[in-house]
Amino acid sequence: MKKRIAIVPAVFLTLLVSSPAGGQSAPAPKDPRFQATVGTQKRINRYFHDVVVPKLKPCWDQRVRGQGTIEIQYRFTKSANGRWAFSALKGGDSNLPKDQQGPTLACMAKAVSATSFPAEKGDTGRSYLLVWEWPVPLPPDADQQMARMIGASGGEGGGCDGRGARARCVTCSGSPLTCVYVCVGSDTCEVGATTPGGFDSICTEGGQCASGGLFGLAGTMAIY
Repeated sequence: MKKRIAIVPAVFLTLLVSSPAGGQSAPAPKDPRFQATVGTQKRINRYFHDVVVPKLKPCWDQRVRGQGTIEIQYRFTKSANGRWAFSALKGGDSNLPKDQQGPTLACMAKAVSATSFPAEKGDTGRSYLLVWEWPVPLPPDADQQMARMIGASGGEGGGCDGRGARARCVTCSGSPLTCVYVCVGSDTCEVGATTPGGFDSICTEGGQCASGGLFGLAGTMAIY
């Protein structure tokens, strides 16, 4: 019988990781994991900028009066043609006025509806969770900020966007294995003992997950 040590249920976004590792690692530009994180964040931001923002901006300009930031959690599922198709979204942490959060999310839901982005060879599983931080309203120099982000290599500032966005994904790490928070990883993580009362452990990850911000890249390895 497997003894469960830590579990993250496969729900929209519930990160119940027991005793995640503390602190943040400094960025390592040549580290393959860091490069993969930055590459994934650029890929997602290109999708948001090219496909979602053109439909989102007019709605926010007309309907949203608040100023601040909002974290939005998106779920995508693998389509028959090999793309990640939008499925659902919900709001996360925000410092917008409460009466402005509803219109903000309604505009986003309309903008992202019926959109998708290509799945890449390394993508696994049937679902993709994105947890992205957005500025509200979009800045007037959004195109210039996006261009600077695409040309950057990450490693500046802190968090998953160089501006403090929190790591919302999980992965297996360490010895003995445990679940830790990372910018790009899995949406679920479960650690169990190989034998009852034993010290050896096995770790299982779930679907794809990426976290970050619209105009930034990972500033650290963001392992918490």
